[in-house]
Amino acid sequence: MKAIFSILLTLTSYALGTTILLANPTAQDTIIIRLGSGEEVMIISEGGNEVELLQQFDMNAILRDLEHTEDTASDGKVYIEIQDQTGEKYDFEEDERSLSLEEKLERLEDRMRRIGRSSSSDAMTSSSNSNSNSSSDRSRRRRSGTSTTMMFDFGLNNYLNNGNFPDDTDELYAVKPLVAWNIALGITNTTHLAGPLYLEWGGNVNWYNFKFQNDRTRMIKTDDGVDFVEDLDVVDPRKSKFVVPYLNAQFVPMFQFGRARRDGWFPLDRDEDSGFRIGMGGYAGYRIGSRHKNVFVEDNDRERVKNRVNYFVNNWRYGVRFQLGFRSFDFYANYDLNELFVEGKGPELNAFSFGIMF
Repeated sequence: MKAIFSILLTLTSYALGTTILLANPTAQDTIIIRLGSGEEVMIISEGGNEVELLQQFDMNAILRDLEHTEDTASDGKVYIEIQDQTGEKYDFEEDERSLSLEEKLERLEDRMRRIGRSSSSDAMTSSSNSNSNSSSDRSRRRRSGTSTTMMFDFGLNNYLNNGNFPDDTDELYAVKPLVAWNIALGITNTTHLAGPLYLEWGGNVNWYNFKFQNDRTRMIKTDDGVDFVEDLDVVDPRKSKFVVPYLNAQFVPMFQFGRARRDGWFPLDRDEDSGFRIGMGGYAGYRIGSRHKNVFVEDNDRERVKNRVNYFVNNWRYGVRFQLGFRSFDFYANYDLNELFVEGKGPELNAFSFGIMF
């Protein structure tokens, strides 16, 4: 039986990748085996997962195999077969059975080292990077195909008249620059094309909110076009704005140096480890409404007047879109290449917007 224990301890040492010592009380992870003779053997752990690896094998089955082969082998050689708890056997190949015990142990050592490295890598990954693993898996899926997420743009909008802001000439349709909100809500798909090149494409609903600087500004539609006039009859004007919603489709090629920007359906669920990204593309939209809203106070009552009129606004819009991002921050800018109003029916205005993406 001493030969059996010697072989068992040798196998255990090779399988676990540890050092067998008789004394090392300072080791942090130590397994002590007490034999019936009163002797003690210490197995000093180096990788930290040797106990888990040891549990994968049925030591009693190993002992029985060793004892059985030692007693019944007709050629006087020891044949070793190791079986784990699932029933899978780690046996020697047919051409290896004629090897000596020392040669068999050397080959068994090499096989068990490979098993130990694989188990150690899996244990370390699952214990310390479980969240990172799931994120990496999602990132690999995003790189290999198309991912879908919600998109939300929030920023400011304005327009230019022949390259100049209307407030430079004190026009009645000049916009308050800090309170003219631009909002878009929709779906964005990210498709990996090649290397760092991606395509972001999707659809959204976008609202232009042009809040006029002059709260007395009124819009009047005539046969010749739209006129902007100042209402001097209102005693206490509070607000005057023009709202135009569009249904848009956009396509933006992006260079992304890092993992994909967003993950999941929640707009704020983004990858904090994402790198730098930049891209430029285009969009096209169809107008789904328009209205002019006036708010004023009369006889201590707050009055609201809404006129849902076309005002000769172009039914179509198209333009260029720029996106820039780093980690959890994303910036966008849109510029309409066509004019807001039908040619000859209103001022020559090209709308634009910019802000942040969620």
